[in-house]
Amino acid sequence: MQVFVRKLKGRLLGSKAIPLDANRTVVALPPGGNGTSVERALNSRCSSDYDDDLTVSHWGMFDKANRLSDDQIKNIVGLAKICRFTNYMMEVRILGNHLALVIDNTALGIQRDWLMIENGMQQQAIALVCAALGVGTVFQRQKSEDIEESPGRLVTLGVRLDPMRPSYRGLYWSSSAPAREKPWKQGNLPDPARDGATPLVVAMAGLRIENPKLNGVTTEGEVGQLLWAARGRTPHLYKSKPWGMTIPTSEGRQDITCVSVISHSGSYRYMNWRKGRPTHSLLKQAALDDSLPRNLESFYSPWNCFIIMEANELSLLAYWEIGYQLLNLLLQAQSIKLGYRSILLDSDQRNVFQKAGLKMPAALICLRTENNCFGLF
Repeated sequence: MQVFVRKLKGRLLGSKAIPLDANRTVVALPPGGNGTSVERALNSRCSSDYDDDLTVSHWGMFDKANRLSDDQIKNIVGLAKICRFTNYMMEVRILGNHLALVIDNTALGIQRDWLMIENGMQQQAIALVCAALGVGTVFQRQKSEDIEESPGRLVTLGVRLDPMRPSYRGLYWSSSAPAREKPWKQGNLPDPARDGATPLVVAMAGLRIENPKLNGVTTEGEVGQLLWAARGRTPHLYKSKPWGMTIPTSEGRQDITCVSVISHSGSYRYMNWRKGRPTHSLLKQAALDDSLPRNLESFYSPWNCFIIMEANELSLLAYWEIGYQLLNLLLQAQSIKLGYRSILLDSDQRNVFQKAGLKMPAALICLRTENNCFGLF
């Protein structure tokens, strides 16, 4: 009933007209944004709108009285640089307070899948830099007639940027677990850290596809921290429902992708929602062929634990969402100084994981763990 009342209120009140930029004041961004940690930015990421209500549509609220300067927008784009797996053209164009993401439209087959994953990484990089700095964002799909910019170029997505009003009890950021209608339920992984020591903008600047230097081994808690970064629950609402996650969702859908782990002790599915509550758990899957973990370790040596991002459908949204998760994993691994290797899977590699029962594996992070990691299962 509460959700229905909120939605009805939103339809009746609508949103007030947005003033022209000429009548808006250039905002002074909240102090401390450059020091916002990776985990705090992930936990605070949300989309924004102009309806002045946290609970009706998007959690974030754009500040209609103020605007961003050209230099502030250029700074955001400059900070949102990602590491690349392919050499295809991909760029962010600034159109006032809108950004247009443009890619090379000649990529085909699995190369196009990879480029769309990278495009998702770019979308998420912009969203997270804005979350760290206290700026509001909303993704805007392009109209069909505007998609093809030229025969060799494709505009995949637009992003609107505007100043944001504080959405977490007068603050722009939160390190709290979900605690509203559906409070946090402790799972079988250690609760994730929602704040840390490495600023998001520092981790973004140092981002790379792999860090082969093994600084010890990755613990169960650190694997759990990576899983939360990829797909964990956060305290904001989405369309009046407790669907907040570290990644954007399309119309609140929760079934476009999934994240799994394969290690010495078997295959697990990451669970962020169980029995009507947000949580943080690994669920043991059906037994694998005993030779698979050993084969993976041999092929990817010295790595022996694998976080796999899977598409549940063949869609653009699924590959974008895998890109969101992959960027989050890289940032989290960078921030807590883990050794790792990231891979966009080719056809042969996909076949190996599909034989393990995974539907449409597309990307993975390789880690090094102790043999007794996940020994609880």
